[in-house]
Amino acid sequence: MITLSNIMKANAFSCIGFGITFFFLPEEVRVFLSTNNQAPSIVFTVLGIGLFLNGLHLIWASLKLMPSKHLVTYFSIGDYIWVLGTSYLLVVGMWITTPMGIAVTLLVSSMVGIFGLLQMIKRKEMGNC
Repeated sequence: MITLSNIMKANAFSCIGFGITFFFLPEEVRVFLSTNNQAPSIVFTVLGIGLFLNGLHLIWASLKLMPSKHLVTYFSIGDYIWVLGTSYLLVVGMWITTPMGIAVTLLVSSMVGIFGLLQMIKRKEMGNC
């Protein structure tokens, strides 16, 4: 069943998974995404920590019976910022240049955007409480 809690948990596990990957495998991620215009390793380390913490926060929020609209909006805005940032990097050809890196990045960014949208839709369906 598609519930706000389930969407937030899926978003959380995505954040935690990518956070761990970015933190522990920054060199591998750099090479996967680009062979000639790579992001500094520190970018992946910082993103990894941020994503991991965001994932933990999402898990906590997903356990609330009725997360506040502000809380859900906060997470959705974070998802939209991810999509916009990713779009910018792809358009300017920065840090994501390999064909597989581009394909996976588009897939992940689409998934993140859908999480953000579904979170807002499901929270709205729950009413004003």
